[in-house]
Parts: sequence; C-alpha cells; structure tokens
Amino acid sequence: MFCPNCGFELDGDLRYCTECGYALEDAKAVLNSVSNEVAEEPSVINEAAEEIFASDETEKEPFAGIEAGEEKSPVESEPVADEEDDQPKDDVSSGATPSIPAVRADRPKLSNPVAKPVAAPAPAPAANASAQKKEPKALYIVGVVVGLAVIAIFSYLLFFSKSGGDVAHYGQDKAIVVVQESKITPTDAKGEKLKKYSVTLNGDNGYSTNAEVKGDEGFTVSQFPDVKPGKYTLTVKDSKSKVEWSIPVKVVDNSKSADAVKEVSLEVPKANEADTKTGEGDKKDGGTAADNTATHAAYKQKCQEYLARYGEPQIAEVTDSVYAMRGLCLVDLVDFDQDGQPELLTVVNGMSDAELKSAWNGDMEGLQKSYTVEVWSSADGGIKRLYSQNWLDNSNGGTMFLPLIKADDDSILVSQRTYEMSNAITALLAGRQVLAGDNTSVYGKKSDAFSLVSNYESWGVAPSEGNGYEYYCASEGKEISETDYNALYQQFGYGHNYRTYYFLDFSTSGYGTISGESHVDPNQVAEVTKDTLKKVGIE
Repeated sequence: MFCPNCGFELDGDLRYCTECGYALEDAKAVLNSVSNEVAEEPSVINEAAEEIFASDETEKEPFAGIEAGEEKSPVESEPVADEEDDQPKDDVSSGATPSIPAVRADRPKLSNPVAKPVAAPAPAPAANASAQKKEPKALYIVGVVVGLAVIAIFSYLLFFSKSGGDVAHYGQDKAIVVVQESKITPTDAKGEKLKKYSVTLNGDNGYSTNAEVKGDEGFTVSQFPDVKPGKYTLTVKDSKSKVEWSIPVKVVDNSKSADAVKEVSLEVPKANEADTKTGEGDKKDGGTAADNTATHAAYKQKCQEYLARYGEPQIAEVTDSVYAMRGLCLVDLVDFDQDGQPELLTVVNGMSDAELKSAWNGDMEGLQKSYTVEVWSSADGGIKRLYSQNWLDNSNGGTMFLPLIKADDDSILVSQRTYEMSNAITALLAGRQVLAGDNTSVYGKKSDAFSLVSNYESWGVAPSEGNGYEYYCASEGKEISETDYNALYQQFGYGHNYRTYYFLDFSTSGYGTISGESHVDPNQVAEVTKDTLKKVGIE
C-alpha cells in the first residue's frame, strides 16, 4: 500500500507510515466508511444514471485537474489531522517502546503534508478502482429498472386498456359486454362527458327501466334494479340538448366477467366530412345522398332500440276479419319540411295479442291511445324527437289510422282529429248542451320543432229555444263563421291527403298503393317498415 500523506510504499499492515509517521488507521477508517456508504446507499442508482447522461465536460473534469498538475486529497470529506495529534502521547512520555516505528531523524518533518504533490496520485487508484467496480453494477441496475418500466407500460396498454378503458360508439351493431360493476361513461358529439342525462335500458326479455344520472363520473349497470343476464338496448338522452343515442348491450354474470369491459366510454362515431356535408347547389339539384348517409346512420339507433323493445311489426286478428298492428308498427322516412333531409316517422304499440283483443271488446279509446306516434330528426350524431302523440284517428266503423296532409307549400303535416272540445270553447259554451262534433289540429315542422299550423273545430249545439241544433265553429280557441271553418277544412282536410296509414282495419288485402295518397293497409304498413329498416342498415 501507499501512504496517503507522503506516497511512500509500505509493507504489511502498518498503523503508521515508517517514512513520515502519518496515522494509517484513521485513513483506512475513512476510506472504509465511504466505501460502505456507496455500497449501501440506494441513491447510487440515481447517481449512476446522472453520470450516464452527464455532459462531456463533467466527465472530463477529474482528468483535467490531474493533467494540469492539480492535487486532490484522496479523502476530501475529512481533513488530515496534525502529526502531533496522531501520536500516542502516553506511550512517548513514559519512555516505553512505541507500538509503531519512530520517525527517521534524517528526514525533515513536513509542515503541510497534504499539499505534497507526489502524495495525491498514490491513493487514487484504490479509490477509483472502487468506483469502477460500482459503476458497472449501478449501470446494470439502471438498465434493469428502465427495462422493467418499459415492460410495465406496454403490459398496461396491452392487457389493461381493453378491460379498463374501452371505447364504444353509439349505433354500432356489436353489443358491448358488461357485468353489474361495469362503469359506463357517455360523451356527446364534442367528446365531452355528459353531466346530466337519462338512461333507458330495454331488454329483449321485455325488461324496461330508466334512471336519471347527474355528474360526469358515469354509471354502472348495478344502478338498474333486477337486471338479469341478457341482451338489451341502452339509450342515453342528454337532458340539455334532448339528443339521444343508443347502443346494444349484453349483460353477463360475474362468472363471465373476463369477457366483459370494466370501463367503457360511449362516443359519437365520427362521420366522414363527405358524408355529412353537401353544398347548397347540390341540395337544390336534389343531390342529398351524402346528407342522408349520416342521417340514416343516426336513425338506425332508434330503430334498433324499438326493435329490441317492441319487436318487429305484427298483425293480430282482434275479432272476425278485423286486424290490428302491434310492435314496431311503422318506420318511414318523410321529408316534412322539404329540406332534402327526411325525418323518421315511427308508430309503436306495446300491447300483446290478448290485450289488443280485450281493448277492442271494451276500451276503444284506450286502444287508440295505446299507439304512440313520433317524428325524429338527426342531430349531433344521434336523434332528437320533434313530435309525439298518443292517439290515432278513427272512423265510425272502428278503423284507426294516421293521416298525413300535404300543404300548399308541399310541406307534409301531421293531422290529429279528436272528439274533445278545447278548453277555450268549453268555457265559451258553458251552460249550453253540446250534441256532437270534432276538433282537428294540424302540426308541421318549423325549424327544429313541430308546431301548430292550424286548428279548427265544429260542434253541434242545442239552440237556446226550440228543437234541433246549430253549429258552433271555432279556430284556435276563438269563434269563427261556418264559411271560414269550411275554408280551413278544404285547406287541411282529407282532400289534401298525402298518405294515410291504417293500423286497425277490416281488410289486409292491400287496396290502394304505398306511394300514393290514399289508403295504406296494415300489410302495406309492415312492408313500408321493412323497406325503411333496410335503408337505414338493418336487414
């Protein structure tokens, strides 16, 4: 070994340098302490990593000092003690033989041993050797840590992203598989999480329920009561915009949880720009195929939901030669405002065959109200309901139908005739005997909603004196002349019929035509529905 003070080469395990008398035990203790700290300190990994990415100047700095003849102490963390403090004073004063060799008298004592030029390089190999032994080990550890981190990241993306962060699109054909604990987070057309919305779950097994959700944390299937494994249609409706989206869902029990998603984000599918935009010139020329592609995709969602909830159109014989429709009775594409994009017209009835027969035998008004008529428009990747009524017109013979009227500007109107007097006229005729009459309201698409276009009603009222009756005519709550009433009837009556769909009829033989402006019997209504389902992508 070499003396850290004078650089003199020594033999054996000495306590003091035989050349200058430097205390070797203290130097060994310091070196061992530093070596142990380096070996035991976990931060050596970080220090080694810093050395890997250090600049060239930092790496070359120690060598630059040596080349310039600078001197560094091998142990900088602890100053070297004076020679007199290192001597065992008790032994010298007693005259006893010291346990270390005496300093040679022929060599002068150094006033500043640390500054001696030849002393610094001597112990450097020992210290550097220790660092060189540590560096490969530290670099190896760093490499292992980095490798494990990369493996962990890819493992997460490969294995956990499927069950922990799936993305599904509204209107897709493939059902998402979920369990009770699966978390579903719906988003809107902008990709933002919905904060207030309603959720409806309709099953092929007849199950139907809905729930209101507040907050953007999503919901779980367990929030619905008594959900059994099976196929469902999930419908989400934004409470603010009133736009709704649907998606097929398959609920499985926990034994098949490996096949289910843990978390899924419901997103609006991104349509190609060419499919959603058409120039004004193209619309005027009738080139609306691109617009209708995106529109049909949106309507498909509602059709899927109603098929799951009500089933395909079916015709039941409620009595001899009288037939009634149930299920998803009607789906048709009608351009109500003639803007080139058709709206979706739907009529549904959730009764069973037995319930239809029972209603026919004693509750005709209830049977009329069991049919729900709706008009939908595509919006924000989903659909929005523009109009709804729980009613079908009926004739004296018992047929039930939905009339569409063609206005003078070629727009299509929904007509609804009831036998209920408006509140305003009820008040005006208070105290008088009303014999019979009807009340007709006509609705048309204005901007993004359906609104009342015209209302006219006529009632037979017993005269104040004498027998017989007299007509009392009104429009939108105000009395009008019989002449004005007849003019309204001619403008919006059945003489301007566009198409009349029959849902309860005495015949299914098929008189009239589907594309004409007359009678469309139940069999033909079912055919219209099947054709429309094909147009929107449902075979």
